[in-house]
Amino acid sequence: MGSKKKTGKAERTSDRETPAAGQEFEAAEESLSVGGEGVAGMEGLNGEARPATAEPDPSLEPEVAELEPPSPEGAIEALTTELAELEDRHLRLAAEYDNFRKRTMRERAQQSVRAQADLVKSLLESLDDLRRVSTHGSTDHDAAAILEGVQLVEQKLRRVLESFGLKPIEAVGQPFDPRLHEALVTVATEKPEEDEIVSQEVATGYLFKDTLLRPSLVQVKKYQPGAGVEDGSGEAENDS
Repeated sequence: MGSKKKTGKAERTSDRETPAAGQEFEAAEESLSVGGEGVAGMEGLNGEARPATAEPDPSLEPEVAELEPPSPEGAIEALTTELAELEDRHLRLAAEYDNFRKRTMRERAQQSVRAQADLVKSLLESLDDLRRVSTHGSTDHDAAAILEGVQLVEQKLRRVLESFGLKPIEAVGQPFDPRLHEALVTVATEKPEEDEIVSQEVATGYLFKDTLLRPSLVQVKKYQPGAGVEDGSGEAENDS
């Protein structure tokens, strides 16, 4: 009697424990299915885990616009329009350049006329002085007074021209410079240090703002040992 009671009690205890074990199994399976849904996807054919590849989203792919090639008629029309614009631009530029060239030539001519007018205006006083000298010389025969008047007019005229940029070229006693001097004759000299030195000026040369207007016409010494010819005296040789 006692053994039967013990047996029944054990069966009842085992019956109570079985549902708890089943519940634990179901809870573990549930957690695997909810939290580890990608485990099945990470397992390969050989049972090893691998990362799951995400499929590309079609909405993120760039849209490629299909461009239709232009028709031959449209291309010809576009090129014709562009050519007409280029021709119009070329004509405008040519007209503007022609106007600029004409305007520049006109301005240069006006500047030249103004410069000449200023020079002539500055010479009017010297012209008046020459007229007075000529009038005074016709009534009075004093040569000294006439000469003095001419000298004064010359000095005034020189000052006016020098104010515009005229500069006389120094020649006498200077070494002969073919850029500024033109030798008419040569004179022999026994002094070697006087070789190629200008001894006399026949006509004065002038520069205008560093531009040669006229070279000086000069007589040049030429070193000749034993010639016996002194400075400026004796026979002069033509430099021809």
